[in-house]
Amino acid sequence: MSDPLNEFQKPEPTRQKGMRPWMWLLCLGAAALFFGSCGLGAGLIAGKASSAAGSGDHRETLVDGEADADKKIAVIPIEGVIMESMGAGPGSVSELVSTLKSLEEDDQVVGVLLAIDTPGGGVTASDRMYHELMEFKKRTKLPVHALFLDVAASGGYYVAMAADHITAHPTTITGSIGVISKFYNVSEAMGKIGVSVNVIKSLNSQGKTSFKDIGSPYRPMSPEERKLIQGLITEMWDRFTDIVSTGRAGKMKPEKVKALADGRVFTGEQALAEGLVDAVGYREDAYAKIREAAKSPDAKLVSYRKQEGLKELLGFSAQSSKAEDLSVLTQAARAILAEQAGFLYLWTAGSFSAP
Repeated sequence: MSDPLNEFQKPEPTRQKGMRPWMWLLCLGAAALFFGSCGLGAGLIAGKASSAAGSGDHRETLVDGEADADKKIAVIPIEGVIMESMGAGPGSVSELVSTLKSLEEDDQVVGVLLAIDTPGGGVTASDRMYHELMEFKKRTKLPVHALFLDVAASGGYYVAMAADHITAHPTTITGSIGVISKFYNVSEAMGKIGVSVNVIKSLNSQGKTSFKDIGSPYRPMSPEERKLIQGLITEMWDRFTDIVSTGRAGKMKPEKVKALADGRVFTGEQALAEGLVDAVGYREDAYAKIREAAKSPDAKLVSYRKQEGLKELLGFSAQSSKAEDLSVLTQAARAILAEQAGFLYLWTAGSFSAP
């Protein structure tokens, strides 16, 4: 009879038993590459299955039409706060530039539809996106239309001025033509808790105080500083209204643009009455209009998203390229970071900015 205690004694472990950590990582990598190449990671948009085709570093997802159609219209989503990268991944501008480059290399693309859902963002980021779209139109001669979703305000409206035609949903919030910059003053609170900040800065040519720490939260703003910043904002406002006047040429007079550029917002119906948009309707109306402009009634509409690499598939990405994967907390953080950047084409009531 065998010793019962020996039944539970484990044999001496061997070096061959089990898989080593590096072998698991290799298997995961191979599996990720296999599934990625099969296109199994593609999602669904508007109830349509993702197409297997891709363009450059971007994945195409069927939005509307027949998957086997020869011609296609690219749907480019412009979502969330408009800002460029702060080191965590591609920002709004670089994503757009990358997408437009892929479209130029695709002979099947006959038009572009901007799906805009943003309260705006950085002044420079908004202007760069507008510029890139205008240059794209010059090079390709393709029609570019815009579809306003929930919010297409401030910088979002600025970017839309590159579009030949704008369709807004009846409940869209748009407008907010203007510039904003916030400078917090915590000096009184710091005084109550006995904290102060010693600032040593360069002086002006007369040896007097300079504007080096203009906007500092540790002291009240001087009248001279307020005047200087107001001058900068007025110049940016002038540029905004000039861009709108150019984009809405023949539909709005410059003086009307300036009259409406007081930061107010409009519904889709109100925007149509004022000449800020060309039509009020739904997605299918915007699809029909861009197909008409592209002279391709049977063209399919496809959304372009950046392809996920091995790093993203293995879960090591610092930031997903899919806007739908951004949590509310992430969006709030991006909005707060954008607010610290200085001057904004941003509808603050439509973002997570502090009051």
